Amino acid sequence: MSNETKNCIVCGEKLEKEFVYCPYCGAKAGKTKKEKNPESNSPGEKELSFNKILYIVLLLIVAGGVILYYSGVFDEPEVAQNTAQSFEDVHKGVDLSNLQQINALENELKTNPADKEKILTLAHMLNDSGFKQKAIDRYKEYLKLDPSNPDVLVDMGVCYYDLQNYPEAEKWMKEALKYDPKHQIAHLNLGIVSLTSGKHDEAVEWWRKAVEINPNNNIGKRAQELINSH
Repeated sequence: MSNETKNCIVCGEKLEKEFVYCPYCGAKAGKTKKEKNPESNSPGEKELSFNKILYIVLLLIVAGGVILYYSGVFDEPEVAQNTAQSFEDVHKGVDLSNLQQINALENELKTNPADKEKILTLAHMLNDSGFKQKAIDRYKEYLKLDPSNPDVLVDMGVCYYDLQNYPEAEKWMKEALKYDPKHQIAHLNLGIVSLTSGKHDEAVEWWRKAVEINPNNNIGKRAQELINSH
C-alpha cells in the first residue's frame, strides 16, 4: 500500500491519496505528500488539524477575557469627590447666613464683654446656626452673670445633646429644674435624652410629668404622643 497521503484544505484531516473530496467536511482534498514515518515521531507527538488549533485559540481568548473581567480591568475608575461637595459635608448642619451678624456681635462684645443681653443673643444665634460648642461657651459666659436662668440652662443642655454628650445634656437640664421645677420643656427634653441613652422607663416618666404640667399646650401634646409611641 502506498504511504502517500494528503490533507483536506479546509479541516486539515489526513486523507488517502485516492480521496478527491474530504469525507469529513466534503471539501476538496489537498495535494498528495509523503506520510511521515510514525517511528520518527517523539512519544506522544501528534499532528494538530487546523480546526483543532482554531478551537484552542478561541478557548484561550475566551479564558483570557474571563480572567480580565473578574480582575476588574474593565471596571470604571472611581471619580474623586468634588472639593465643593467635601466642603459642604464638613459644614453640614451649619447655617452661614448669620455669620455677618455673629461677627458684628462678637466685635461689640470685645468693647463691652459684660453685656449679658448681647451675650445671650449671640449664644442663641450660634446655637441656631449650628455652632454648638461656641454657643455653649457663650451660654456659660451668660450664666456667670445670671446663673438661675432655666431657659438658658435648657438651651445649653440641648447643645450638648446635639453634640451627643448626653450626660452633660442631662446635667444642665436637671439644673434648670432646680430653679423651675415645672419647666415643661426641660421635662420633655429630659425624656428625649433618657430615651437616647437607652433609659426607656425613665424617658416615659419624664414625659408623663410634662403632660401633668400642662396637657393642653403643644409641649404637653407632644409629650403624650411620645408616650403613646413608646
